[in-house]
Amino acid sequence: MDTSEPSSATEEEEEKTTVESRPRTRSNPEGAEDRTLSAQASVGSRSEGEGEAASTGDSLQSATTPAADSKGWPTPVPPTEFQVKTPRVNCPEKVVICLDLAEEMSFSKLESFNGSKTNALNISQKMIEMFVRTKHKIDKSHEFALVVVNNDVTWLSGFTSDPREVCSCLYDLETVVCKLFNLEGLFNLIQQKTELPVTENVQTIPPPYVVRTILVYSRPACQPQLTVTDQMKKMLQCPYFFFDVLYIHNGAEDKEEETSWKEMCAFFSNLDTKGTNYKYEVSLTGPAVELHNCMAKLLAHPLQRPFQTHASYSMLEEEETTEIEAIV
Repeated sequence: MDTSEPSSATEEEEEKTTVESRPRTRSNPEGAEDRTLSAQASVGSRSEGEGEAASTGDSLQSATTPAADSKGWPTPVPPTEFQVKTPRVNCPEKVVICLDLAEEMSFSKLESFNGSKTNALNISQKMIEMFVRTKHKIDKSHEFALVVVNNDVTWLSGFTSDPREVCSCLYDLETVVCKLFNLEGLFNLIQQKTELPVTENVQTIPPPYVVRTILVYSRPACQPQLTVTDQMKKMLQCPYFFFDVLYIHNGAEDKEEETSWKEMCAFFSNLDTKGTNYKYEVSLTGPAVELHNCMAKLLAHPLQRPFQTHASYSMLEEEETTEIEAIV
């Protein structure tokens, strides 16, 4: 008597029960054991939706409709020619931290941990120091430079892997009344001080390093001066250059200001031709911890982090959408 068929059905049911009992998380929706084969197939390159966009028909189709991330930033549609895969490696970073010294940074509107009011410059200085020291602990080959921007653009500290050298330049700074933000001058300065790496094959050969600019910006009523040159286009389109923005604004105190900061969000989003930069906005009328939380999210290596719209900071898929941030 042949009993192989019922036995096979029983095994399938047991296997199905086992699969369903596996924990499902956002970072591993199918369970860890189910990803072994797919992980082997994707070693050395980014999968679609992680890091830079994949150059496939499916990714092009999914990118046709612009979306907005959790902070309200419009997501640009990456041009086809820049939708490439890059190795997801933890290569050294050259991080250029640009701190805005506009007068708005000195307004004591942020609510600190003890309930008192503090200014954005004070919080920014502390969060930058924490960022630099933490990145240094992660990888001591990372290098940092500090640039301050008021009416001019000044390179305060050259690239160094010593956090103390960067932090020593952070605290003797004063804000001034600024009319225009010379973003073009900032890009020109970065071009003068850095050299973007070039590899023979972007998809398979890891770069010796990447260049990342983190701009802490606080001018709600002032659109930056910018004439996009060929050199600037080349920089923004380079797969090894990233331009992250942490935008501090006055919030929705009145309708005009709300319109103004949303226009600024759109302006910086339009600079992101690859869709790989991270952009956060924080209101001056909110808690100071929001600045720390946003800066902490920038600790991830730009070649290893997902698209910002795909980033999740909760552990389980079933968790509520309300984020619970750790206070450092």
